[in-house]
Amino acid sequence: MDEQDNERHGVVRKKLRVGRLIAFLVIFFGALVGCFFLGQWLYSIFSPPKVPVVAADDAMIFDETLNKRLNILILGVDDGDNEYKEAPKRSDVMLLASFDPVKNDVALLSLPRDTRVKIPGKQGLDKINHAYAYGGVPLAKKTVANLLQVPIHYYVLLNWQGFKDVIDKIGGIDYYVENDMDYEDPYADLKIHIEHGYQHMDGEKAGEYIRFRNDELGDIGRVQRQQRFLKALASEIFSVGNVVKVPSLINSMEKYIETDMDFLTMAKAANSFKVFGGDKVKSQMLYGDFQTIDGISYWVTTPEKTEKTLNELNIPYKKIKK
Repeated sequence: MDEQDNERHGVVRKKLRVGRLIAFLVIFFGALVGCFFLGQWLYSIFSPPKVPVVAADDAMIFDETLNKRLNILILGVDDGDNEYKEAPKRSDVMLLASFDPVKNDVALLSLPRDTRVKIPGKQGLDKINHAYAYGGVPLAKKTVANLLQVPIHYYVLLNWQGFKDVIDKIGGIDYYVENDMDYEDPYADLKIHIEHGYQHMDGEKAGEYIRFRNDELGDIGRVQRQQRFLKALASEIFSVGNVVKVPSLINSMEKYIETDMDFLTMAKAANSFKVFGGDKVKSQMLYGDFQTIDGISYWVTTPEKTEKTLNELNIPYKKIKK
């Protein structure tokens, strides 16, 4: 009897062990499946499908040297004039922000809006800021990629209201104005009156400063001022007092910015600016000269001048055809 009881207990224990093993396996594989789908969900949020790289040719898209830095085309779109609200908008500001996410090396290349270029699909040569008016962001990216012979990985499209809001949210910026600025243009809704000297600029005043171009250098002078101001702004944003505001700045800018950058890429870019420091960001304007062609004023560059600009900024490129 005792022997039979022991056998029955042994069978029961064996069944319990098997049952526990099965339960463990069910829970284990259930956890694996859950982790898999959780990973997929997180990946879909933080690592969305890779944005196609825009380049002059397919070989450049897979060239490791050319793609070791991330190149972001930044477009500031004009507001159009008051008389023709439905007219296509042009890119009022065009910058290439290039950064190395490993070395935190940052460079800003300003492209004057009157730069004479070949716009794909259009006859002859035209001003570079017309590319956005003709074909939006895709044509602007392709035009810049062809001009510089660099891959364009992402873009950021912003309007002036967003720029002004950022200045206001950090409490304004102290800045030295080189000369008196007085200019009014009713068609562009511009009224600029800024005194020479140190100023504490709010968003409205800062917007006027970087849009002013009514001096002897015209758009080139404006580009130079924009470079100085953006570097000062980057230093101010990532200062000890303002760096905690960066997440809220990003959230508030959502309605003013259009971009194909994912969250992680934006974080890497912001970190590069933060670590490297706005005062150390390398910046340059595309080398060129003023020329009047068929009665139209252009900023004319050459392959040699373009390569010189990129070399100074340490941005890798494909040899530009002469």
